Amino acid sequence: MIRSACLAWGIEDEVCDDAQLVASELVANVVDHAGTACTLDVSVDNEGLLIEVRDFYPCPPPQPRPVDQCSRRGRGLQVVAAVSTHWGVTTFHDGKSVWALLPKVSPKAVLHAR
Repeated sequence: MIRSACLAWGIEDEVCDDAQLVASELVANVVDHAGTACTLDVSVDNEGLLIEVRDFYPCPPPQPRPVDQCSRRGRGLQVVAAVSTHWGVTTFHDGKSVWALLPKVSPKAVLHAR
C-alpha cells in the first residue's frame, strides 16, 4: 500500500522506504500495546507525506522511552522521530491516532543538489 501510493505520487524511493518503516513501526505499536483493530491512512500534500495509524484503545498518548542498549525492543518512536519531519498523537474518546509527516524529497537529495 505504501509503496504503491509513493509510486503514484512520485515520492522518492528513499522517502518511500522511510514511510514503510514508519507505517510498520506504528502498526506494530498498535498490535503490541493497544491490541485493537487499526486503520492506516497515507496522504500527500504540500507539506509532505503523512502516515497515520488510528487505534481504538483509549489510553494515554505514547511517549518515546529512553533507549535501553540491552533491549531488543522499545525504539519504535525514536525511529519514527528520526525519519520524520514531525510526528504526534491525536486523541479521541475511543482511541488515538499516531501520525508522522515525512518530507517528499529526501534530505540527502537536497544536500546533494547544493
